[in-house]
Amino acid sequence: RTAVETEIGGMTVIAGRTGYTGEDGFELYVPVDGVVAFWNLLLDAGKDDGLLACGLAARDSLRFEACMPLYGHELSPHINPLEARLGWTVSWTKNFIGRDALLKVKLEKPARILVGLEMVDKAVPREHYDIAVNGQVVGHVTSGMKSPTLDKFLAMAMVPAEYSALGTRLDVIVRGQPKQAVVVKRPFYKPQYK
Repeated sequence: RTAVETEIGGMTVIAGRTGYTGEDGFELYVPVDGVVAFWNLLLDAGKDDGLLACGLAARDSLRFEACMPLYGHELSPHINPLEARLGWTVSWTKNFIGRDALLKVKLEKPARILVGLEMVDKAVPREHYDIAVNGQVVGHVTSGMKSPTLDKFLAMAMVPAEYSALGTRLDVIVRGQPKQAVVVKRPFYKPQYK
């Protein structure tokens, strides 16, 4: 099982072995009328261990470093699972809307694919920035930032398959200027669980 119902601090809690950060952990679900009390209980219980609240930007940096896709960035109606390197999530033994079209993409190989980029030139590769080869726009950044964990400027980008090999040099257009990047292995960071 990936979730259990339990009691913490006198409250019924569903603890799910799920998450969106790439880190080892749990998501906790409590009734809405107990959220504030539960929040305070957790912060108080963890204060001696340095537990601090964090915001969406912290969560986003963790999901980014783990190369977990975000809807509207690496997932959308215009990006299929094979382009997003999520083919492992598709059950080819079942029928679903769009199966024939997606099977055709699988057989012919995706024309474009999601890659990881590390900036060679110092620049922050932001979402929607163009990716160019020899001055010709060929793709775009889907998510990018300076990685707090790795202290590197990184991006996920959608590019034509012919530019997806590790070590391929591409330009990210940052404020109208080409900044060199190289295709690198994903995920950028993979924690070691105990």
